[in-house]
Amino acid sequence: MHIVCVGAGLMGSRLALLSVAAGARATLIGRDEQRARAALADAALEAGDPSLAALATVSVDYAAVADADVVLESIPESLPEKQYLLALLDAIVPAQIPLASQTSSFAPELLNQRCAHPMRVFVAHFIHPAARVPLAEVCRPTPHDPAAMARLEAWLQAIGMRAIHVNKPLPGFIVNRLQFALLREALHIVACGGATVEDVETIVREGLAPRWLATGPIESADLGGLDTFADVAAALLPALDRAMEVPAPLAELVRRGQRGAKSGRGFFTWTPERVAAARARRDRAYVAAKRLREAEQT
Repeated sequence: MHIVCVGAGLMGSRLALLSVAAGARATLIGRDEQRARAALADAALEAGDPSLAALATVSVDYAAVADADVVLESIPESLPEKQYLLALLDAIVPAQIPLASQTSSFAPELLNQRCAHPMRVFVAHFIHPAARVPLAEVCRPTPHDPAAMARLEAWLQAIGMRAIHVNKPLPGFIVNRLQFALLREALHIVACGGATVEDVETIVREGLAPRWLATGPIESADLGGLDTFADVAAALLPALDRAMEVPAPLAELVRRGQRGAKSGRGFFTWTPERVAAARARRDRAYVAAKRLREAEQT
């Protein structure tokens, strides 16, 4: 199986490495060969096996997709650029081969508008860090090519990913709708003086996150009593933040150039040591979640 990842950023490089680790042939296509190799090296270091980087091929030529079994698009979140690229790839890749976009926003029917074979353009949205989260949100066009879908799902299975089918292409699909609903309310609590950033983080990490590891929000409502949750919802939902724009604290930090860990400052101050410690803590959490799932299956 030959997997071609177009876009040599964070996710494209990780998916290329997951493919070679599973025994597939992988090509990473980027605009700059040196930067693409650096992304692979960083991904391999994150995976704990630096030797993996040498197993993937790097190219700057789109012609490398001509003999692919699955093509993944992982460029930045611009609809015109994605439409242009997918149309270009659609003209090169044989008709039965799936083209999967790693978008977190756009429905297949938007992505495939300039393609001659729109039924083989899918969304396959992975959750960072892809090496730790064995899930992919998959959204199909209507109608879709069943053979192309089968190829995409065979690759997902080969790299240990479970396909979560998004039956209706809601903006943001599933994970980002949930993530941003919580983020909006968390920043609202901070902005209105309800709590500090640190205390909001503590509530989520030590209170909600362990609960949701065992029972998600809907199962938790069942366990807690739906009558109780209905009463709380009636009193609380009208008071929740409903802002339709970027939350002010987030917008202000971005305006100042404080972009989080990548710039060294965001809501928190980030040193290389703090970044490494946070990533290690996150990895341990995902390992613990995996062990819990495995224990439930035995």
